[in-house]
Amino acid sequence: MTDDIRNVADPTPPIEQPDTDRMPAEDTGEQTTQSPIPVLPGTEAQDAYEGLDASDAEAYAKLKARRAERRRKKLIRRGIIAGAIAAVALVGVVAVNLLTQEPEAVFEPITDIAIAGTYTDSVDARGSLEPLSSTVVTPAVSGTIAEVRVAAGQQVQAGDVLMIIDNPELDLAVNEALRSLQAAEADLAAAKRARTDAYNEWYAYDEVTDEEGNVIPYAGADPAAAEDSVAAAERAVASAQASYDQAVATAGQRTVTAPSSGSIVAMNAQVGADPSEPAANSTGASGPLVQIADLSQMKVTIQVSEEDIARVAVGQTAQVSFPAFDDIMLQGTVQNIASIASGSGDMIYMGDSSVSFAVDILIDQPDPRLKPGMTAQVTLITEQLDNVVMVPSMALSTDDGMNYYVMVETDPETHETERRDVTVVAQNDSYAVVGRVEGAGLQAPEDEPEIPPSPVADGEIIVISGGSMSMGDGAVGSGAASADAL
Repeated sequence: MTDDIRNVADPTPPIEQPDTDRMPAEDTGEQTTQSPIPVLPGTEAQDAYEGLDASDAEAYAKLKARRAERRRKKLIRRGIIAGAIAAVALVGVVAVNLLTQEPEAVFEPITDIAIAGTYTDSVDARGSLEPLSSTVVTPAVSGTIAEVRVAAGQQVQAGDVLMIIDNPELDLAVNEALRSLQAAEADLAAAKRARTDAYNEWYAYDEVTDEEGNVIPYAGADPAAAEDSVAAAERAVASAQASYDQAVATAGQRTVTAPSSGSIVAMNAQVGADPSEPAANSTGASGPLVQIADLSQMKVTIQVSEEDIARVAVGQTAQVSFPAFDDIMLQGTVQNIASIASGSGDMIYMGDSSVSFAVDILIDQPDPRLKPGMTAQVTLITEQLDNVVMVPSMALSTDDGMNYYVMVETDPETHETERRDVTVVAQNDSYAVVGRVEGAGLQAPEDEPEIPPSPVADGEIIVISGGSMSMGDGAVGSGAASADAL
């Protein structure tokens, strides 16, 4: 009867119960018994399954449990993988944030140190090196250059022959002047003889009278007229002599000599050329035929702006260097300051002023390698103070525009500062003198009181910006300075 009901409920053949002892276990990491796949629950087969015997129902329950276990393990594995991916993503985000995050700014004040030494203020300018004196030699006669006896760079003495010019016409002029002189001298001699004859006749006439004692009138030459003739002849001789001397001197100028001692700084004379025509140098430009310069003393002319000219005085010291020679540094002296300003077109000064004044710097002992026309860099020392303490000009602060102070860092670790009131003795763009070195007696510039001791010591740390107290604006002067540590 049971078999009949099973057949009616499930026309499919009955599922045979496999031998679980012979079936391989599912690869789950543990030994299990495989059962046949049962019909899905909630179907007609499920209703038929409810009529299974106890052994079939037990097998089905085990199979269902194994499936549930497998699903649970799959969910666990998926969760682990998802968690690992999320962890990796989180680590990446954190790493990116750490790499892109700007480091927290560390507050550090800007500082410098006080320096004890020599304070100098200066004016810098560029100029051209020139000989103190020079002479351009220009022949006085024309003709053709027959011989050149000197070369550029050669040392000459006054009277040395530089060149010889050929001009036959000058010889003809000398000969003609000589003949004129000789003729004038002959006329003078004749006039003198005539004068002698006139006087002789005159003296003889004084003794002649007639028989009756009457004086016979004089009919001979007039001595006074003879004197006039002699005077005229003498004037003619003098004129002829001057003409002859001039002709000889002109002819002598064909031999061109050095008017002064010095160096030949320009030599453009060439054999066969006309010395009266403009000479051309090696570059083709017009230049002097011969130029002699005294290179024992040289000068540099610079242009100083109107803002700085008041600080320049005759006798001040200057340091002169030359871009052409790194090893040449010469000392110069201000020799002359122009009284009239020059316009911006003539300016060589390293600044922005449109008005400047020419200043001549004398160099007593120039280096033999230097040549006229070379560029010179001049540092004109306008003020110098020894044994003083200097602080950076940017460190000066003021509350009222008149009294100044600086902030001194007293603790480098905590950056604690201390205010020190200072007296500004001298100042430029770089440094400000705030007093003399303790124990050093130093007089300030003329018409100023003695420089007081500095409230800041050599080597103390001076705060330029970022101190614990607010700072004012430091006053800034002009010029350049050097601070040589003691």
